[in-house]
Amino acid sequence: MDSAREKAFGPNVGLFRRRPTGPQRWYTPVAAIDTTHTSHNIALTACALGIAMGAGLSMAYVCGWSAWGVFGMYVVLVSAYHMLEYLSVALYNPERLEMGSFMFNPDVDNGYMMAMGMSLVEYAVGYGGRTPGVVAAVGLGAAVAGQIVRTLAMVTAKTSFNHYVATRQVADHRLVTHGIYAYERHPSYVGFYVWSVGLQVMLQNVCSAVLFSAVLGYFFVKRTKKEELFLTRFFGQKYLEYRNQTRSLIPVWLTRD
Repeated sequence: MDSAREKAFGPNVGLFRRRPTGPQRWYTPVAAIDTTHTSHNIALTACALGIAMGAGLSMAYVCGWSAWGVFGMYVVLVSAYHMLEYLSVALYNPERLEMGSFMFNPDVDNGYMMAMGMSLVEYAVGYGGRTPGVVAAVGLGAAVAGQIVRTLAMVTAKTSFNHYVATRQVADHRLVTHGIYAYERHPSYVGFYVWSVGLQVMLQNVCSAVLFSAVLGYFFVKRTKKEELFLTRFFGQKYLEYRNQTRSLIPVWLTRD
C-alpha cells in the first residue's frame, strides 16, 4: 500500500511534481497531463472539461441566442460528450477504462481533432453573417438527441460495449438485444453520427456538415461490416436472427458482402 501510494503521490507525479533545482525549473510544469492512466491525469482532464463546460454555459447564458451563445452551447456539448464517454466506461465497464476512454483521439491519427478544428475555422470565417435561427435550433436538438442515444447505448451494453471493434470474444461479452438495442442494432454509432452532424448544423457550417455526413457515413458503413462479421462468429445463428429482426439506420445493404 505504501509503495502504491508513493507511486501515485510521489514528488515526481502530477500535481505533486517538484520543479528541478537547476535552470530547468523555469520551463518544467508543476502539473502536466500525459497518456498514462493515473489519478492526477484523470483529475486534470476532468477539471479542464468542467471548466470548459462552465465557460460555455456562461457564454450561452450571457449571449443568449446569438452566434456567441451558439458557440457556448457547442463548447458545452463537446465537453459533455468527452466527459460522458469516460464516465460511462468508468461506471459500467471499468475493466476497460483508460485515458483513451475520454475519446480525444479515437482514430489514433488525430483525424477527429483535425476535423473539429476545421469546423471551428469555418465557423470563425463565417461568424459575421451568421444569425441563429430554426436551422441552428434543429442542429442543437439533433446533437442533444444523438448524445442521449450514444450514452444510453453504452449504459445498456455495459461490459459488452467497447470503443473499438472486438476481434475476439471475452468472458463478459454478451449479445445485447434489449433496451435501445431492440430498436437499433448500432445505437452508439447512430448516436455519434447524429451528434457530430447535428453540431455542424447548429453552427450552420455547410461545408463541415456535408463532409461530416459523408466521411462518417463511409466510416460507419465499413466499421459496421467488420463488426457484424465478428458478431456472427461470436454468436452465430443467434446474432443472424437478431440482425434480421432489428433494423439499423446505418445502410445495412452496403454492409453485406
